[in-house]
Amino acid sequence: MTDWIERLRPGELPVFKRTKAVVTAMSDRREAITARQLAAEVLADPLASYQLLHTINKKVGERYGTEVTTVEHGLMMQGIGAYIDAARKLSVLEDTPAARDPYVVRKLHALTRRAQHAAWQARDFAVLHADVHAEEVQVAALLYHLPEFLLLLRAPELAPRWYRARRRMGATAADQAVLGTTLDTLRPALLAEWQLPATSRELLVMASGERPRQCIVSACVDIAERSERGWWDEALVTDYIALAGVENTPVETIVATVHANAARVARACDWIAAPPAAAWCPMLPGPWPPDEDDMDEAAAQRPAPSPRPPEPAATTAPPAAPAPPSPPATPATPAASSAPAPSAACPVPDKQVFQQSLKNIEAHLDGSYTINQMSAVILKGLHSGLGLARILFAMVTPDGTRVKTRFTLGVASDDPLRHFEFPLAGKDLFAQLMGKMQGVWLNDGNRAKLLPMIAPHLRPLVGDNEFFAMSLHQGDRPIALIYADRGRDGSVLDPLTYTDFKMLCLQAARGLAKVKS
Repeated sequence: MTDWIERLRPGELPVFKRTKAVVTAMSDRREAITARQLAAEVLADPLASYQLLHTINKKVGERYGTEVTTVEHGLMMQGIGAYIDAARKLSVLEDTPAARDPYVVRKLHALTRRAQHAAWQARDFAVLHADVHAEEVQVAALLYHLPEFLLLLRAPELAPRWYRARRRMGATAADQAVLGTTLDTLRPALLAEWQLPATSRELLVMASGERPRQCIVSACVDIAERSERGWWDEALVTDYIALAGVENTPVETIVATVHANAARVARACDWIAAPPAAAWCPMLPGPWPPDEDDMDEAAAQRPAPSPRPPEPAATTAPPAAPAPPSPPATPATPAASSAPAPSAACPVPDKQVFQQSLKNIEAHLDGSYTINQMSAVILKGLHSGLGLARILFAMVTPDGTRVKTRFTLGVASDDPLRHFEFPLAGKDLFAQLMGKMQGVWLNDGNRAKLLPMIAPHLRPLVGDNEFFAMSLHQGDRPIALIYADRGRDGSVLDPLTYTDFKMLCLQAARGLAKVKS
């Protein structure tokens, strides 16, 4: 790793031509420009942001022993006029040797899109979390991508082999095979070498993912990377649930916010020659664009065609072009797959998904999952595995007095079920369930007996549905309750599904008892 630290050591970074043009054009009205307005342009260019933060922290750190954690603060320290004047001397990416390699340029544009997307998502979710220093979270999401930018600029000859290896064998194995180390190992050392703020480096410690700010950065960086080629990646659900836990917001709202942010950053940064993640949200019918890495690799392996003699001129009209093939079925987006509308038909139960959920919980009883990751597995098993439409995951509050909704899936924004909450020491049906680990299936056969046992404030939330509910315990201590039904369309439940529901809840209790704290 020492060799890479030396090769990627601090030095001048180019900026995009567009960034230099926009900043220098502000010269005539510099007195009216605010630091926030200028920071918005600098933050849109990750390379310009890295250069500014490195330069100002090196200067301030040596003189005062403090650190600058945001671009806006850095511009205020340097002076708006001074930065605008200095921008005239910045080197331009399009004029560097890297710009002569179309492959590297393509990857730089795609990486810029990803960094912009991650930073935009991170700032928005930090603001939603009432973080008064939301730009620190935004900057951390940008800094996460610094090593990859430096590798493309300083080691462009490795780029094709490295990216293709990542597609074939995964990031960690490819990094070891091509670089001799991993980006996760290289990143903290490289950021320290570049004298970038310790606060930002701490936010990139993904092992602290249960802390709100680290959780936001981790989830948003992952969302930006996974959505580059579509929104159907099932691992995105884990990110949504993590953000739902931080924001105390239903998963469906998180999905909608993520998609809206993707559209906003795509419109705000439309000067990058790479498709934004928002382009894949509609998933219109049609063939998926071929991956350029695969095309390049195939072209390199394809033998050169043998020369052909010239063909005689055509004397008749050419045949009509063949009819285009029928478009493939439209894949579901996460909003469709993880947040079904209550009025829609219930998902078809998938026994394989149910069995896989049980196995995933069993495989992570070693404490390697966070509560958000474990919850994602449980919700997927209930929704896709058992075909349950509305799912509510409620947990005992930290003071141990109430049971309150933590996550929901398939519950509309105006559905009163979102406000499900009851006192743990109450006497109604749900409070009695919490006395020991047990389940209940409310159906037409027992409705007359059980419905009066539900607290009056909870009856409108449940409605007339048949439902399953089961308490989860850790030893003798209640920790959560899971409620599930098949929506408000009159779909009934069945004994086999109830048996599987209880089996999954039992396994869920084991898994939740072992999650990382």
